[in-house]
Amino acid sequence: MSIKFRSRTFLYLLVLLGLFAGSQAITYTAVEYVHRVANPYESFREGLEEVLQATGLTVLLLVPLTGAAWWIARRITRPLHAVAATAKRIRGGRWDERIETTTMPDDETKVLAETVNAAFDGYAGALRRLERFSGDAAHQLRTPIAAMRNLGEVALSRARSAADYREALETMLGELDRLTRIVEQLLQLSRLEAGALKARFAPIPLGSVVEQVRQIYQPLAEVRGVELAVATSDARVAGIEELLVELLGNLVDNALRHTPKRGTVRIEVGAAAGEVRLAVTDSGPGIPDEFAQKIFERFTQVPGSETGTAGLGLALAAQIAAVHGGELKLANPGQPGARFECRLPRFVS
Repeated sequence: MSIKFRSRTFLYLLVLLGLFAGSQAITYTAVEYVHRVANPYESFREGLEEVLQATGLTVLLLVPLTGAAWWIARRITRPLHAVAATAKRIRGGRWDERIETTTMPDDETKVLAETVNAAFDGYAGALRRLERFSGDAAHQLRTPIAAMRNLGEVALSRARSAADYREALETMLGELDRLTRIVEQLLQLSRLEAGALKARFAPIPLGSVVEQVRQIYQPLAEVRGVELAVATSDARVAGIEELLVELLGNLVDNALRHTPKRGTVRIEVGAAAGEVRLAVTDSGPGIPDEFAQKIFERFTQVPGSETGTAGLGLALAAQIAAVHGGELKLANPGQPGARFECRLPRFVS
């Protein structure tokens, strides 16, 4: 049989009261017995009446003490009832509710309530990330999936040459590559928002990060007729190397997409006053003032500069910078040749 915690607490207090009353009766009886041994000629009836009177007084006190025990039991279990009631409401869909702790005494119960609130915060955050990922995925995957379906339907609508089929398949593979990239970026954003990455931080030389990105994008720069210039240093930051490569790679990829033929994309690393500055500058048309902040939001692109991407690269780069305790910003809004600067705390051994 299941007994509520409040009832169990009350029963425990009643047992203590019973033990108290029993010990009192035994004590009175023992005292009277010792007194009888020392004074054998006194009336036994009088001694018995004294014991009964004392025991009766104790029994009478049990009534208010029982009420006090019930009040104490309610007082002890009230915060637990608040925790349970709030948990039920949250389970019912009221995700923003939390246990009220300001009126609780500063004891273990308050620590429990605050711990449960923190767990609810984590749970609500996970739900928000899941909802956001689902919405973003549904929004962004619709276009490439529809494009591939249309390509397939057109290719199968009548007999075509091998070259036509090949062209259709190559276009579909291009859409698949775009779809894969969108999913990877959305998953990366979701992981970054989940946090818990700082345990993996290690000293990372930015020169190594720059060299990896240069090797990745040098062939693409050559194909597009763009010079990829590098000016680096031996500065180090605390972080995760693959994420820093992703950050810089997104900036360089964005710069190459907006730089005309025979233009230049420059990567620079500098250090000063406890911080490291990682900058990427292109020789494209630049970004208007009104988009200086918006471009770091998901799926935002400057009108007239669409490049076939989902508009997630800069949002992802900004999130990676934030995870590393830094900030990514557009240094020259409204001017030709966009310059993105990422400032990160410098690692000092």
